[in-house]
Amino acid sequence: MCFKYNLIKYLNKMKHRIITHGNCTDGYSSAFVVKRFFNILFDTELSEQEILDIPVLGVQPQDIQAGKVQFSSGDIVVDLPRPPTKVFFWCDHHLTTKPSKELPQNHHWKVTPSCAGFLIDIILEKGVKSSKELLDFKKAIDVIDNAEYTKKDMKECFYKQKSYHTLTPVQKLTLIGSMFSTRDRILNDEIFRTLLTSELGETPLSNQALWQLNPALFHRAQLESFAQWRKNVDTYIAYDAEAKCVVQDDRLAKINIGVPDRFYSYMKFPEASYHVNLRIIEDEKKARLGIGCNIFHKERCKVNIGALCKEVSEKFGGSGGGHFTVGGGFVKAEKADEALKFILEKFKNEVLPNIERGLHDAAKGETREG
Repeated sequence: MCFKYNLIKYLNKMKHRIITHGNCTDGYSSAFVVKRFFNILFDTELSEQEILDIPVLGVQPQDIQAGKVQFSSGDIVVDLPRPPTKVFFWCDHHLTTKPSKELPQNHHWKVTPSCAGFLIDIILEKGVKSSKELLDFKKAIDVIDNAEYTKKDMKECFYKQKSYHTLTPVQKLTLIGSMFSTRDRILNDEIFRTLLTSELGETPLSNQALWQLNPALFHRAQLESFAQWRKNVDTYIAYDAEAKCVVQDDRLAKINIGVPDRFYSYMKFPEASYHVNLRIIEDEKKARLGIGCNIFHKERCKVNIGALCKEVSEKFGGSGGGHFTVGGGFVKAEKADEALKFILEKFKNEVLPNIERGLHDAAKGETREG
């Protein structure tokens, strides 16, 4: 009893930061779950204000892989690769971050549709009482992060609606995500932090302080940006029938306009199995690659895309990773053509080894695919 009291006292004094996947709806949701159920997760006795005051840092996976993030022993890291140094807590669900050995205390990994959903499973196991709203929140973030949208969801979330008075949980969480997905990175970071250091409520679905910020305004602007982007991308997007892959090479764009609709290629080319996007980041002399499979036909995916992203990124001077059916990474800008050719060859010669097929089947069980 004395030991537990001293442990709680020590944890209450420890300086924490929550480090999560920035500008990402699952990253936001994961940090929300940590803050909302902080004392239950960590057996602490912090006040509500002390928990709200815990800073939140949004970073990108490649920042960790490149050693750009300095960690401390009190850090809580979610929806990101495992840090190379000791931290207080780590939780992730990406296939490419699977640990090679037994994890220490307060470290969690499992193939699940979303990291936030995984964290909700953990707090339910710790005795948190379930509610309809909590389960609706979990289901919505699973749909969004694992791309489990139906075509009805797609039309409701990615195209203008006549009214936004009655929203589904998936729509609500999509509206919230649009608040920190603008083309202004500084604004995105500020909104991201503000949402996570203000009054939380039961879940983001009913958080009055959040909804007073009018996420529908951000969403309507995002939808207009989607429409402009689709019109522009139609001038250069192409389908490689042999690779069964939609190729979106943004180097071919005459203008840069709008915000990308990451699922548009499957609406335009329903026969496609895969999609690859390539764009140059001039100030970093890198090319960013985004790869995915057709979200309406995940059974067509015969290549472990997360592993492919890791392989192609490392082969051509960068870093990457992801899930079985979606991933991303960076390569050297001058290696972009070679990287794209390498990816398309993989799709043309798609063969799923037995070991990867087992991982795929496990992922399907978690994500309710098929």
